[in-house]
Formats: sequence, structure tokens, C-alpha cells
Amino acid sequence: MARNRPTTVGAIDPEVLAFTAGDDVALDLALVEPDCLGTAAHVTMLSRMPVEPPIITAMECRKVIRALATIVGMAREGRLRIGLADQDVHLAVERLLTEKLGELGRKVHTGRSRNDQVAVDLRLFAKPRLLEVLETVGGLARTLAEFARRHVALPMVGRTHMQPAMPSSVGL
Repeated sequence: MARNRPTTVGAIDPEVLAFTAGDDVALDLALVEPDCLGTAAHVTMLSRMPVEPPIITAMECRKVIRALATIVGMAREGRLRIGLADQDVHLAVERLLTEKLGELGRKVHTGRSRNDQVAVDLRLFAKPRLLEVLETVGGLARTLAEFARRHVALPMVGRTHMQPAMPSSVGL
């Protein structure tokens, strides 16, 4: 999304901003932790690149990670607000980092596109939820297998092509 800053055609109209960002800012609160984790990983990578001068020094990396941990803490405590002017979680985190760390807060996105941030955030957000689904489905599969073992000879109505068919059993 475009930032709420003057552009070559002027500032973003508040009504356009409200329409494009709208409820997203509230939904983005769920992405604060994944965004901070992804940013911490990215900053760590930047600090370890074998280039001179370094993009981010090891000391700067530690400062950023401490600031990210503070942001996560604020989110967990319900003290973090993503305003309409922030537009999304990425700009809110960048704003908070820049307020706390100055220019270092802007450096964290060096070599990282918005699309990369979104992809990483959504994967980190989805992973624990998908693992819960896998555990639940695995439990269902174990329950059904146990039921089948206990009731292997239990007669039941057979069906084929959505029609009643000859009697069957779980064991057939």
C-alpha cells in the first residue's frame, strides 16, 4: 500500500486511506509477532553478511532485536496500536523502530521487499495453526482406526454411487 506521505501527485486523501487500510489495521495486530520474528531474522542475516562496511553491525543487530522484543511485549499486553496512518503492521513496526532507534530503524528493511515481508509474516502466522490442525486430524485418524479395530465385524449399510448397496462391515 502507498504510504500516507506526499507523493508526486500529493498526499493520500483520508477517505482513500480509510477505504484501502480500513479494518486491516485491526487485523494486522495478529501479525505483529510474526513480523517482528521475520524482521529479527532478516536483521541477523544483514549483520552476518561478509561486506565492508557492514550493512548492520552486530551491536546494531542486538539493539534492533531488543526493540523488536519490546514491540512484541507491547502487542502481547495489548498496548500496541496500529493507526490508520500506519496502514499496516509493517509500517507500524518500522515507525516504532525508527522512533526508538532513529535511522537504524529504517535500515532493517535493506534488501527486503514488502512482498517478502508479507510472505514471511503469513507463513509464520499460519505454521502453528496448521500444526494444530495436523495434530487434530492425526487424533481423528487414530480414533477412527481404533474404532475400526474394535468393530471390524460390525455390520453396516453399504453404499455405492450415493445409493444403498449390499451390507458391509468396517473390516471389509
